[in-house]
Amino acid sequence: MTRIRVMVFPGAHNLPLYLMDSLEIIYTKSRNEQIAAIQNGDVDIIHTSPDNLRLEDAKGLIPFLSGSVGPLSMMCTDPTIPFHTLAVDSAKSGFSTLAYDFLAKKWGSMSYDILEVGGTPQRLEAMKNDLASLAVMHPPFTQYAEMAGFQNLGRVDRENSVTLCGVYKTGAAKSLIASYREQYSSAIEILSGEDGEATSELLIKEHVDLPVDLLKPIAKVMRASIVSAGVDY
Repeated sequence: MTRIRVMVFPGAHNLPLYLMDSLEIIYTKSRNEQIAAIQNGDVDIIHTSPDNLRLEDAKGLIPFLSGSVGPLSMMCTDPTIPFHTLAVDSAKSGFSTLAYDFLAKKWGSMSYDILEVGGTPQRLEAMKNDLASLAVMHPPFTQYAEMAGFQNLGRVDRENSVTLCGVYKTGAAKSLIASYREQYSSAIEILSGEDGEATSELLIKEHVDLPVDLLKPIAKVMRASIVSAGVDY
């Protein structure tokens, strides 16, 4: 069976992929690396923020699958410090735009530096290493940040908004895309029908250092987010 190469960011939003057959899952640290990989033919499908497709380098890429990374939260090491540094993947990425809007509404004209470090794990490390004081997180990295003592300033995305989409390049084999969509749809059905235990087990495989008491709440949130996002973009 031909393996479908899919490039994704780490996180609990990948739960459906662990239920799918014949995938080669490749993790990325940045939006730019991800776009380059699919444009160069190194991968067949990527899962990325819809806003990431608005930039010039994303021409010819077609979203076909709806998804969600779960609630997006603005995490802060210390809201009382006079000047902040915001860790982002890319300064023009979709999540960065949400961060700018959130901070403008919350803090008005307060200035801050922007530090490009990569995906959510890299943003969390930047905060832990005192390189940044602000960053957008999603489960389970939001929980990791809270465990590190960082403050959750609030949600930056709208509830039930589409924050993730599956994407293929113009000219991709229709049979491959159809197979991927069918497998993803079946995975959604499994997640929507089970009681949460299977979701928790999948999370354990990916995030072995998560405390057990956090697994079920995260599994519940992510299962609801992923199922409500549906399949068709």
